[in-house]
Amino acid sequence: MYPLNRLKDNLPAVYENAVKKYNGREWLLAATLPPLGCLWNDVVHFSLLHPAAIYRHLSDVGIDDSKWEVKWFEVPLEDVLAHPCTLYKNNRQDRSGREFPENDFEHVSEERVCELSGMPERNLRYYRECVEQNTHPLLWCYAPHVLVKGELDISGCRVFDWRGKDQ
Repeated sequence: MYPLNRLKDNLPAVYENAVKKYNGREWLLAATLPPLGCLWNDVVHFSLLHPAAIYRHLSDVGIDDSKWEVKWFEVPLEDVLAHPCTLYKNNRQDRSGREFPENDFEHVSEERVCELSGMPERNLRYYRECVEQNTHPLLWCYAPHVLVKGELDISGCRVFDWRGKDQ
């Protein structure tokens, strides 16, 4: 699994498709992550939320995701922790700034990942607002992530769709 900047060099067509999710948020492509000393797009982003929970919550608030074909990798936490990584709490109230405050990050531990693995109420409110405004949601807009510097070998990882079916 490659971070976005590696895709740009190794798989340019994949990069061109993946970078589209930053339309309107291009500043993130040059944002520095203080704890890792690298750019936002030099890391692989891992959700603490299981994709099946995201799918369920999107459905519960009325977002029609039936046409979204999304495949996920189940990567063991110990594989993630074997690389330089940080827990991005994603809890800033003021999102007008173009820098990440250092207090929005913390050391990754299995206990903390378990604590933060539920759907934040703030994220659910955001999903509801997207329904009201008829806009496409960012799935993890207010959810914590583990950010891993560099690439990971996922060749032995389980692949499934977000409805929980193995691929």
